Amino acid sequence: MNVLMVGAGNAGCALGALLALDGHRVALLKTSRSLHDENFDTVRETRTITVVDNPAGGATRRARLALATRDVAEAFASVPDAVIVTTQTQYHPTIAALLGPWLDERQLVLLAPGNMGSCYFLPWQDSAGFLLAEGESLPYDARLRAPGVVDVLFRNVRNALAFVPRARAREGLERAARLFPTYVATRTNVVESALHNPNLIVHTVGTLLSASRIEHAQGEFWMYREAFTPSVLRLLGQLDAEKSAVIAAAGGTPSPYFDECRFRNEEDLSQPGLAVFRRYAREGGPKGPASIDTRFITEDVPMGLALLSSIGRLLQVPTPVADALIVIAGGLLGRDFASEGRTLDSLGLGHVSADEFVGIVNG
Repeated sequence: MNVLMVGAGNAGCALGALLALDGHRVALLKTSRSLHDENFDTVRETRTITVVDNPAGGATRRARLALATRDVAEAFASVPDAVIVTTQTQYHPTIAALLGPWLDERQLVLLAPGNMGSCYFLPWQDSAGFLLAEGESLPYDARLRAPGVVDVLFRNVRNALAFVPRARAREGLERAARLFPTYVATRTNVVESALHNPNLIVHTVGTLLSASRIEHAQGEFWMYREAFTPSVLRLLGQLDAEKSAVIAAAGGTPSPYFDECRFRNEEDLSQPGLAVFRRYAREGGPKGPASIDTRFITEDVPMGLALLSSIGRLLQVPTPVADALIVIAGGLLGRDFASEGRTLDSLGLGHVSADEFVGIVNG
């Protein structure tokens, strides 16, 4: 397939390189100058990304891209079959405005993670007819090691997607699976997909309750290995219950965090979910964060917890743990994440009733 990868950070470079190695034509589009500029300059000059495959013992492969550019017109010159958006979720409104005029009915547009960012693409979808998809997590965990070099740390066994419109879910899953065969299941609706994003649960609780340890460790902190003691797991369970209650109220299928962890990461679905999580922490969970000023807070609190809280308010589902974590995160970083957050208002859905919202997200 002809694939346009939007975003040139850890995820964009890793997924783009892996798709190129699988024989797809891949163009990489960088839309900002906020991060990873040196890496992008190297990739643009060489059109090559070296993949260090840690799940395979550190083997290296060199992927050749068709294009790396900052020019949207150049990126769409060879009309893509699929457009995959891996930028930070905060930038979805900007990305939608940038890409929307170029999209047409031939494309599958996949946002991963989505956090209901597909809403920003709806004005262009109405006229152009492309298919929207949202993922809750990426098929691979990866980190840039050096300019032009990316470490692939972990490969998921399974991933799920939500589609807009829902009626095209089977078609969308078939197309997505041609890119990554780990796409094997569909979600009921985009709320279910957004709130099954594991980062909403594990990044927020694990980082916020480890703030002093992170600052004391000065870079030697492993959240997945260190943070989740029995008391922290108890709080995680309470936040997870709020998430499931909101999913159910929106017409989706609730599922505990650790069951979803097992679904993504374990071939043997009879294994206990917590045991799968502990093994991931030992074998694949990345180091960090090294600072409280991390995407684990600055993205996952306003884009994840604030969205959960906003939907909960509309559907009259209490979210006291999520609300408290939003306040604590703001206190730690001196920011107002409630006002920065992704809400139904910011998605253009602030005017609808609860019944109308449930009807909209369920097609």
